[in-house]
Amino acid sequence: MEQFKKLNTISICYNTILHCIVDFCCIYYMVQIVFPFCVENRIEQWLFYGILYNFIAFAGQLPVGIFGDYLQKDNVLITVSLFLLFVTYISALWVKLPVFIPVLLIGIGNACFHIGGGRTALQHRENTCGTVGIFVATGAFGVFGGRWLAGREKTWIPEIVVMLLIAFILHIILCQSYKSVRKEMTVFSISLSGNSWALLLAVCCIFVVVLRSFAGTVFTFPWSSGLMALLLTVAIVLGKAVGGILADRFGISKTVFFSLTLSALLFLGANSIPLMGLMAVFLFNMTMPITLSLLAMQFPYAKGMMFGLLTFAIFIGLIPSYFCSINQFSKPWIYVLLSVASLLLLYIPLLLEKRRKFV
Repeated sequence: MEQFKKLNTISICYNTILHCIVDFCCIYYMVQIVFPFCVENRIEQWLFYGILYNFIAFAGQLPVGIFGDYLQKDNVLITVSLFLLFVTYISALWVKLPVFIPVLLIGIGNACFHIGGGRTALQHRENTCGTVGIFVATGAFGVFGGRWLAGREKTWIPEIVVMLLIAFILHIILCQSYKSVRKEMTVFSISLSGNSWALLLAVCCIFVVVLRSFAGTVFTFPWSSGLMALLLTVAIVLGKAVGGILADRFGISKTVFFSLTLSALLFLGANSIPLMGLMAVFLFNMTMPITLSLLAMQFPYAKGMMFGLLTFAIFIGLIPSYFCSINQFSKPWIYVLLSVASLLLLYIPLLLEKRRKFV
């Protein structure tokens, strides 16, 4: 068992790095290849492919999560993910596939990786938030890097192919280390661990993620370009990682209350004062690992399904940005409202569940 814990720690560290790489590869391919292809060929469906990718990558994690809970072989899901991304990029070098196929492949690859890596992080230490917070945080760097590098004169596809090949080989070596270690298997079940208040908390976690996803599409500040855009990404990454660590150290209830209350106050000056905006975004994102861990705590034998359910909620939060102008929502008072709503949705059920040891 001790050997398994050590291997699991190494695996989580590696998966955290892979999270950045996988998200980078997916976003880079969409922005560098799929969208320009649609424009060059006068295909009016670039929005369709964007929605399709997000649907498969986010909403698709729900069925993959259920499958992962039954399979209980997280490394296999990550192997499938890296293989699909590698095949997609190899085909971009030598074979011209119909655009629908690579979008499908990278979407499935993204979903498989997040479930495999997410389940591993959630199972590392029961009833904690720190590990999953660090794991999910690095994805923001990948998304930022993919968008930043796409559209430049040089095409980085050959280099990405090499990077994916190295990542795949290292992952296979890591998988071989697990062969000599026996892992405890659990039975997949969606039975609730607590009472009706626990169910209310689970539902509220889902609504909070919908709000946070919507917030991510409307958080635009007059100063958020160039170097400040990078700093904004750093604030998101640190918020997710630090939020989980502080929740483990001081308790989930206190972390939720102080982070969302302070973010609501700081959002009032976010447009005019960059430091206030950066701090507000940092604090707002601190609840990301908390919602993931809280939902997994309510359904301890369906962690993959719960991870997928919250990513499905992320997709729901993205829908308004596809069909209406988000600029009308990019106002400080909207940011404050989103923070306050998230606070009420999380903190009230936590108070009702105050007898539970993890709050």
